[in-house]
Amino acid sequence: IMKREAFLKVVSKDSIEDFLRFTQIPKNTFDPFDLNELLQELPRKQKEVLWERLTHLLTQILMENPVEKWQRTEDDENNDDMEVEITPEMKQTVAVIQGVTAVVIASIPVVDENVNYKALLECAFILNGILPALPEAETILQDAIQRICELWWEKGLEGKEQLGKTAFIILLRKSLNKAGADIVRLWNLHQTLLCFDYDLEESNVVKDLLLQCFMSIKHIKKEEGRRFLSFLFGWNVNFIKMIHGTLMFLVAWKKMSEETLEILEHNCIQDFMHHGIHLPRNSSVHSKVREMLSYFHKQSKVRQGVEEMLYRLYQPILWRALKARNSEVRSNAAFLFVDAFPIRDPHFNTEEMDNEIQKQFEELFVSFNVFVKCSLGYFSPF
Repeated sequence: IMKREAFLKVVSKDSIEDFLRFTQIPKNTFDPFDLNELLQELPRKQKEVLWERLTHLLTQILMENPVEKWQRTEDDENNDDMEVEITPEMKQTVAVIQGVTAVVIASIPVVDENVNYKALLECAFILNGILPALPEAETILQDAIQRICELWWEKGLEGKEQLGKTAFIILLRKSLNKAGADIVRLWNLHQTLLCFDYDLEESNVVKDLLLQCFMSIKHIKKEEGRRFLSFLFGWNVNFIKMIHGTLMFLVAWKKMSEETLEILEHNCIQDFMHHGIHLPRNSSVHSKVREMLSYFHKQSKVRQGVEEMLYRLYQPILWRALKARNSEVRSNAAFLFVDAFPIRDPHFNTEEMDNEIQKQFEELFVSFNVFVKCSLGYFSPF
């Protein structure tokens, strides 16, 4: 209780050094103070007081050392002709913001419907607002504010849309440049994309980054990455057209190395084929996958290289699916076959092509009947 009371008192501009001692205490066995534990034990009224004092402290420190001043310091640091040290005031400002951020992160799990967290929301919004202005060197603080945005979205608190959008864009950029762990975190926030208005200019940056994901081997190779790519088809019908154009550009015009193109074909396009056959028709993703494959089928008639790719990728899965025991699988496979007909290798000689087309005509007749009867419910699943 004494620690609790002492901490509440130091959340003030008049006690900055003490505040920093509390929020920067090394985690060791000799110091019993634990910020997370303290927040869990605080009564509702004291939480509200803490968050009000926290927001007031952050506001005061930013008024004394405004963002515009940081940006001037950053510009000076980037000037090769000058050696500029970060001022003590700036160091203290960053330290206080780090302390505030640590308290906000510890506070989010203890927010519930019985507590008024308006002041905490204001504090989170202020941190979100200053994030783009932070010096590039302050990566730990940047990551901590990003974490606030993620946790706020995951908790489903008021204002989650704005904070979630910030976290989404940051993770989107990181997923293109860094390790696969960011792709998993991005997938966990994928619903945040629906908070972006497709038609607003601010969404153009998001569109560009999302299209780059379709050219990223990291996304294509990772399960959460492929889920994310499939989800993107549900954002906006006009974006689907942009995706089509990007994939066709990559495949038809060979804008990738052979190894990369092979990964794209087997881990992405063939994966779409598999889902087009095996996903239930009532799945929200199924119609988007089918639309994507239908676009490839149409392009095979006009884009060099697409016809041969379809023939090669469908070979291991389509013909087996047409004879599957499950009626919905047969129906899905039949739809794709009818839509893609004829599926052929343009490198066949005349005799091979005639034989292949004849075989497919016979299969087409059976598949069309299967599709119609399955659609009408005449076939049992076995």
